[in-house]
Amino acid sequence: MSRAEFQITGRRSESSRAKGRVTLTRADVVRAGAHLLDTEGLEGLSMRKLATALRTGPATLYWHVRDKNELLALILDETIRSVAIPDSGTWDERIMDVLASSRRVLLPRPVLVRFIWEAGWNIGSETLRVADGLIGLVAMSGLPEDEVADAYFALITYLFGFVLAETSSAHGRFGAAGEDDSEGYPNLLQYGPATDPEGMDRRFVYGVETALGGIRVRVAEHRRDRRRR
Repeated sequence: MSRAEFQITGRRSESSRAKGRVTLTRADVVRAGAHLLDTEGLEGLSMRKLATALRTGPATLYWHVRDKNELLALILDETIRSVAIPDSGTWDERIMDVLASSRRVLLPRPVLVRFIWEAGWNIGSETLRVADGLIGLVAMSGLPEDEVADAYFALITYLFGFVLAETSSAHGRFGAAGEDDSEGYPNLLQYGPATDPEGMDRRFVYGVETALGGIRVRVAEHRRDRRRR
């Protein structure tokens, strides 16, 4: 791991310029932390290892981030920053767009899903922006107010679960490898559930559309109930 890998831009103070040193910025620390996360995983990310990668001491890092959790929140924010909340289209089209974009950026860093669950709401402004926008789109569907949070929860747990399954599954179709006892499971053989990479985009969309269809049904039922009163 070289310092050049992180493209440290930094800036030079008058004193450091005279000594030929580069002053680290928070962006440098986050970029290097993200690289360490990608190469060594969540368990391998530590402030000490990060300091070594940046050729500095741990105390210097603490000027920029309080601890590993804050560093992870910043990495998550940078990862999710490109996810936009569309301002045009129907509510369900916009939800599909947000979930698809979120899946795209989380796939290279599935370990962040674990961090999201463990962090609760101690996450950064970009992540909160996407969460706020998504739950706003769910509310736009017309669901009763007391069902909005439940629908939002169903959508994000599907997203996170899919990302984890997609990045940890052994790819292949049931029975394709000629398992000795596969004939004892006729339904699995007939329908052949699979996790082949080529089909995952289709499966993700199918699952989201199924969930959105359920929301539409609940909205229609709610409207019928109001008309009957």
